Amino acid sequence: MKKAMVYFLRKGQSIYQEGSTPLGAYFVEKGKVKISKTGSLGKEKIVKIAIHPELLSFSDLFSHRKYTTSAETLEETYLLFLSKEDFWKVVNNNQEIFSYLLCRLAEDINRIEETVTDLAYKPVRGRLADAILSLVDSFNGTDGSSHSICLTRTDLAGYVGTVKETVNRLLSELKEEKIISTLGSRIDIHDREKLNKISKLYN
Repeated sequence: MKKAMVYFLRKGQSIYQEGSTPLGAYFVEKGKVKISKTGSLGKEKIVKIAIHPELLSFSDLFSHRKYTTSAETLEETYLLFLSKEDFWKVVNNNQEIFSYLLCRLAEDINRIEETVTDLAYKPVRGRLADAILSLVDSFNGTDGSSHSICLTRTDLAGYVGTVKETVNRLLSELKEEKIISTLGSRIDIHDREKLNKISKLYN
């Protein structure tokens, strides 16, 4: 089996495009990658933000289909690339890895089901609170050591499933309530308990 190749990408670089054919598996070694789909009106919906350790879009490899999403770096990122042939050798020869990937597939399915339900029933204010909390925990861990994220308003809107203007308005409301503060693309949480109440209010 060949050694995995290491790629360095700058912020905003494309990794693969929706509709293209997977040539192998990408693993996030360091950095952040947004996984998105394009809607019927050309609007981008961010379905996931991948960080280390994360294998990108392996469900497409599993199902032998073209990419159903696009991937783009949100910051300077290091990726490991394993060819499709070598990927299948690893999966077929290691039961633990195969079981792990099946668990990740199940988690992704559950997450997608929750997202669909939220889009249908939860107001944008609740979805935004959810997004801020989940991104803070995803980017920094759940040990409470950090309470901030850096994400453009356009990307945050794509993640929440709304438009940038609505995100800006709701962030301003949360700032007035002293729940968060912002500086450029940075968002700092000052009252996690209140933000969590907003998130749970519409459940």
